[in-house]
Amino acid sequence: MCGRFTVTAKDTKTIADRFQVELEKALQKGGGGGAKEQAKAAKDDGGAKAKGKKSPPGMGRFNVAPTQEILVVRASPEPEEAEAGEREARLMRWGLVPRWAKDLKVGYKMINAKAENLTSSRAYGPLVGKYRHRCLIVADGFYEWMRAEDPKQPRQPWRFTVDGGEPFAFAGICTRKEWDDPEDRGYDDDGFLYSATIVTTTPNEVVAPVHNRMPAILPSAEAEAAWLRPDLSVEDAVAMCGPLDARRMSSAPANPKLNKVGKGMEEGPELLVAPAS
Repeated sequence: MCGRFTVTAKDTKTIADRFQVELEKALQKGGGGGAKEQAKAAKDDGGAKAKGKKSPPGMGRFNVAPTQEILVVRASPEPEEAEAGEREARLMRWGLVPRWAKDLKVGYKMINAKAENLTSSRAYGPLVGKYRHRCLIVADGFYEWMRAEDPKQPRQPWRFTVDGGEPFAFAGICTRKEWDDPEDRGYDDDGFLYSATIVTTTPNEVVAPVHNRMPAILPSAEAEAAWLRPDLSVEDAVAMCGPLDARRMSSAPANPKLNKVGKGMEEGPELLVAPAS
């Protein structure tokens, strides 16, 4: 699975250029009910507001957790524009909330979507074949936890990166649902709650010693473009969600402060490295 990840970049131009999308307007709009909810989210996310200069929403993050807002890129709503590769960015709630869900609780169980279950799932089956429901989830690292030999000892977090720490995209599935509460994360001023899930797959040789699943990372800009194309078939979409070439990945132990969940979660660059023993 993937239960936490990082988007350490704070420079919107770097991410905008990498994913061929305009970010400034999308992040100014913010999602999540505007400035009031953004301030509330920063407080609730355990000090997610960066030390010093405040980071753009969804960026400058070292401990992105479920239910928080994540930076998502998807194709233009106009099919002709989408075919030409035009894209849009927005913030979405991590944890997919299907249209048939009665409340947000279901999202806690839908932070990840197994690639092998995409077509059979009640939640993901109707979405994976539609280009507007496939998305890129921006990241530059993710965490998994290794169980200690002594069950009484805490698990050790490991951070995994691609190409030496460069930004990359998880294959994602997203949707929107009419929503009444503007205070909820993922809410936008158009009256909808936007939410997304990360597709997972079998692990490669780098991740396997730590965990039996890993996020599906799209291997190139060309693959990212294909994932967003309107003419991508369901079968081809599922086939794209395999493990990334292990030769492109690195891993290192991270700070056990990551083990804390809920209110008061840690946030900051010190989480990336395990403290000296």
